Amino acid sequence: MKRVLNQNLLVALITFTFFSFSCNSQDNASSKTMESLDLQIQGTVKSDIPEKVYLERMNERNLAVRVDSVKIGSDKTFKFTTSIPQPGIYQLNIDEQQVIGLIIDGGENLTITADGETSPDKMPEYTVEGSENINRFNAVLKEAQNFGQLRASLEEEFKTANAKQQQELRQQYQMSFNNHRETIKPMIAQMGTSLAGIIAANNFLNPEMDGEFLVNLKDQLIAEGKNHQFAQLFIQTINQQTVGSEGSIAPDFELTNLNGEKVKLSELRGKTVIIDFWATWCGPCIRSFPGMKQAKDKYADNPDVEFLFVNTFERVGEDQWNSHVQNFISKRGFQYLNPPLDIGNQTALAYGVEGIPAKFCIDPEGKIKHKSTGFLGTSEAVYNEMVEWVEGK
Repeated sequence: MKRVLNQNLLVALITFTFFSFSCNSQDNASSKTMESLDLQIQGTVKSDIPEKVYLERMNERNLAVRVDSVKIGSDKTFKFTTSIPQPGIYQLNIDEQQVIGLIIDGGENLTITADGETSPDKMPEYTVEGSENINRFNAVLKEAQNFGQLRASLEEEFKTANAKQQQELRQQYQMSFNNHRETIKPMIAQMGTSLAGIIAANNFLNPEMDGEFLVNLKDQLIAEGKNHQFAQLFIQTINQQTVGSEGSIAPDFELTNLNGEKVKLSELRGKTVIIDFWATWCGPCIRSFPGMKQAKDKYADNPDVEFLFVNTFERVGEDQWNSHVQNFISKRGFQYLNPPLDIGNQTALAYGVEGIPAKFCIDPEGKIKHKSTGFLGTSEAVYNEMVEWVEGK
């Protein structure tokens, strides 16, 4: 691999990456004991100044923890034959003269050539051979740096441009942004479920625009049984970002309805399930009930369609929840709801519900097919929406 980006930029990026993962959940670092992963690094240092090379791991506080060290030989070469507990972000510290960031999965046999010192007129350079994923990651990093420079240039032009020029600059930026995304996505895809691929996806892709890509990567990590720290944090992050989104797996739950029956979503797999989150104090929820009842009645004889009116966000204590809802149902004649009670609101929160009524259509495979929030204005509109969801029209 030819000289990559300035190593300080790479270390800064991977430091930021580790921090961004940790902020999502500071207590999710894997505590499992994993098998040691072999690692070999041999290298050559051009400078006469450094005497030792340190292998360091970046911890959850973005601090370098020394893992191993070797002396530089009289022929200016060094070699690590060591092991690491799991994939991670590491760096070679060449006697405090030069730092080289490395994204290590384990099993690599790397060859590094480094200047080994910083001269007054230039930053030290280095090459890394033996890891296609490091090559690919640095290519993505270079592309991101180029796009960042272009964006900064356009922003400067925008400050002094007239209205017409600003519109042209917006169009130029949008075209450049689209080209950038289309360039880096296949580059990131080449890295697969490697640590470099996880870090690149986390840093350079947008959950709103690249959600399907990120979900697929998460699913692949799960399928491959990868459970190292970064894999776990990535999986959790994507789950948090995509919870309740269309196309994602519907969070499972088990609730008890007013008849004392257990209702477990996963046991309804194979059916189309309509979930309607509501509360007794919610006017729009109540106004949507006639349309929902009409839809429920339409499919009453269809064993492949199920309606669940999940009661949530009640403004009473948990010990009063059941009796409060029971009284409401009895007085209003809403027995057909027979609602599962989301006492404590955990199910609604798992679905990312922020406003009610919130309706979800779960397909037979357990994925969220449709979702909506609020009252559509008429019972007919509510009914028509449910029919469209169930029948796919």
